[in-house]
Amino acid sequence: MASITFNKFDLGIDHRKDASVSDANRLVEMKNAHVTTGLATAKRPGLSKVTTLETGTKGLFAAFGKLNTFYGGAGNIEHSNPLFQARKLVCAEEVTDDETNATSFTPVYKAVTDVHYVDVFNGYLYVAAKHDAENFHHYLSDEITQITDSQCPHTTAVLKAASKMFAVSPDGQTVRFSKTGDPADWSTEKDAGFLPTGLNSRGAREAKALGTYQNNMVVLSRDGAQVWAIDPDPTAMSLTDRVENVGTSFPQSLATVAGDLYFLSDYGFRSITTMQLISKLSDVDIGSPIDDLVRPAIRGREDVPKSVYFYGTGKYMCAIDNQVFVYSVSRTAKIAAWSRYELPVSVDAWAELEGELYLRSGDDVYKLDEDRYTDDGGDYEVLIQIPWMNFKTPGVLKHMYGIDIAMDGECMVSVGMDARHPDSFTEEVRVAGNTYGGGLIPIECCGTEFSFRFRNVTNQPFQLNALTVYYDTLGVL
Repeated sequence: MASITFNKFDLGIDHRKDASVSDANRLVEMKNAHVTTGLATAKRPGLSKVTTLETGTKGLFAAFGKLNTFYGGAGNIEHSNPLFQARKLVCAEEVTDDETNATSFTPVYKAVTDVHYVDVFNGYLYVAAKHDAENFHHYLSDEITQITDSQCPHTTAVLKAASKMFAVSPDGQTVRFSKTGDPADWSTEKDAGFLPTGLNSRGAREAKALGTYQNNMVVLSRDGAQVWAIDPDPTAMSLTDRVENVGTSFPQSLATVAGDLYFLSDYGFRSITTMQLISKLSDVDIGSPIDDLVRPAIRGREDVPKSVYFYGTGKYMCAIDNQVFVYSVSRTAKIAAWSRYELPVSVDAWAELEGELYLRSGDDVYKLDEDRYTDDGGDYEVLIQIPWMNFKTPGVLKHMYGIDIAMDGECMVSVGMDARHPDSFTEEVRVAGNTYGGGLIPIECCGTEFSFRFRNVTNQPFQLNALTVYYDTLGVL
């Protein structure tokens, strides 16, 4: 009797090859699970509901030890949960005195319908928010929070860098920047100004998103990226490099991960990195293993994909409605693996506070809880599928007697026998704990290649560490 063991799942989901000729460490499916630094596959943390917020606020941003939300309107909102702080955004309307002809601004209370960007600048929050059909930038240092400088772009793609605020112009042809140290001043000569990104573009001229890479600013259009050296002194700013044929239309999908810039393009997840041997910027198709899953998910959608880099676990996570594509990265463990989470709720905003990751869905806020394995009490399905393996003898008929599994928790196991018929799986068998040394699991079938499917739907942790298959070779068909 021969045997073969699979104990590395370090590449996660990978659909670049057909499942019948893929490698053992490249999975057909990894749903509601992720790769650990020990190269095992573990069940994702569950969602614990933190609170239901008072109606009227939008967004979620961690700052000053609180989870901040934002609202407009004439009234005031206070959250009963002390973990949350509601911040009021007050718009401005210019008025002219009939006698003196002097102009001033009066407060206007407009409801907040979305929050595009938030960051801390000089101890105050800088916010790009949507008020019905209008977008405004706010700096929460005065009673009227809306920035009234006529040169402020009031667009959705915003970035804080080099002691300035940067924002794409309304026509997308330039990137404007504020005065150094003063995000409310976008007009001071020789300090505030703009970068001619459209003039330097070789493809689409309309800038869509802004990100940072190695202390430089990356300006992304739909089909290209420009890297600008930025400085508090405008005369020291310059275009340093271009990366062609890669870009994004999703400004909230950008995140800096392990020194690289990750984002969702129109064709899948990509990154901008430095080629080590020649120190030249290039694009890397990090998302190519799951392109066939991502492209249908973003096609024709109106909601905005939202990403976060969760420092506590080393994961880049991008939510598209209630589906989260997860990229587990560890250079020490040499892990670069995709998986996906299916959540019972859509994700409107992410926020990381004191090592905990929170998400907002409507007025409900949840925590990704490492100690929970249900979604607010509801079980969810973990599904892991290994591609069809021929045990290094393609075309040879094999008689499989059984398997052993090293795992924590329990799961239902089934075996696929024919790659030409992807649904030809055996009946599921329940397995609990580590079966090595306790007698093999008697799953008997014949085929030239086999696939293995593991399904867990319990309120307990689950981790798949290794699989051993016992079989005899019968001969060439």
